[in-house]
Amino acid sequence: MDVTHLPPDAPFSRSVFKQIRPHIPRTRWPDTPVWALFSPAADGFSLDARFEDLPAADAEQAARWVRQAGLDLVMESPAAPAAMAMFRAQRWRDSCLYALVPLLFAIPLAASLSLAAMRGAGLMFTADVIALVLTQAELVRRRTRLAAVHFSAEIPSPGQRLRAVIAAAQDRAP
Repeated sequence: MDVTHLPPDAPFSRSVFKQIRPHIPRTRWPDTPVWALFSPAADGFSLDARFEDLPAADAEQAARWVRQAGLDLVMESPAAPAAMAMFRAQRWRDSCLYALVPLLFAIPLAASLSLAAMRGAGLMFTADVIALVLTQAELVRRRTRLAAVHFSAEIPSPGQRLRAVIAAAQDRAP
């Protein structure tokens, strides 16, 4: 399993910071970036997070706010391609599923027209059942790939950018 690591200046890390910063007092933040491990939820619509450097109560609250941010954070994360592939597979599976019942009822209706029409409707129903099985298998494969996506990110702490600017200015001073 390859775990991607995002630095504090990554857009995803800054987005997570914007989500959780208003809910955690500044005094409880460490001076260094907060390390967190992320994985997509089973449905792909949110992220599950585990924050390492925050106190337990604040880490739980931050994880809840990340989960509530939902699809906005998923689309900025490295899990976005896997989530989009799963959504596409689910859309194809649903299309085959919704066509199943009308095609089933088309067989006896087509039988009243002719034997050839009934066979054609039966053939379309069989093709839809096969497509449904194949798209369900693809959906399971995509969900498995989505569940295997894990990544870590360093969430910047409040004032970190200011500390970096001050440190750079001190390095340039004679």
